[in-house]
Amino acid sequence: MLIFSLFNRSVDARETERGSRFTFGLEWNYIATLHYGFHFNYFAPEGFRVDDADNFFGYWNNADMNVHIGWNIDPTWNLSMYLGYAGVGNIHNVVPVSLRATRYFGKDPLSDRWFAFAEAGSGICIKSPVQEILIGKTGFGYRLSLSPDTKLDFILSARTTYTHPHIYYDGIQISSTRINRNNAYLSALSIGMAITF
Repeated sequence: MLIFSLFNRSVDARETERGSRFTFGLEWNYIATLHYGFHFNYFAPEGFRVDDADNFFGYWNNADMNVHIGWNIDPTWNLSMYLGYAGVGNIHNVVPVSLRATRYFGKDPLSDRWFAFAEAGSGICIKSPVQEILIGKTGFGYRLSLSPDTKLDFILSARTTYTHPHIYYDGIQISSTRINRNNAYLSALSIGMAITF
């Protein structure tokens, strides 16, 4: 972190006149999943086809941790790439990779200010076999300017995750070769903090 911070200072000094600045940091979120919908289509061990779909409202808690690297396009806009590790409901863990566009309200980057963001991306779920995920987030927060190079963010967001759970029939896991569809959609709210350099 110290090396990155020193590098960030040198980049900031060279680019102040152009209004651009390299950023990086860490983010942690508590996730409260409130909705779980799925559509499964597979062959049961007895050989017949099963098509099952349903929606549940409940409460499942998880957390995620992300590292991010980005660029301040101007004093009010930032574009960053996020790489993380997260739990998804009570299903499995995922490694998401996403792109976030953030709009800051107030043109002085040295002052505290509100912000809003939208984020979308993909990644993989940690299970066998590995399958793709899709994620989307939107939210807002408040940024505390601790120094010219260090910012502390408080974040509230809504997120949706599309993933592929394991399927169980009478307690037996269905082999991936017998699955035609194992889609799931989860909706959640999250609250978190981030440190940005």
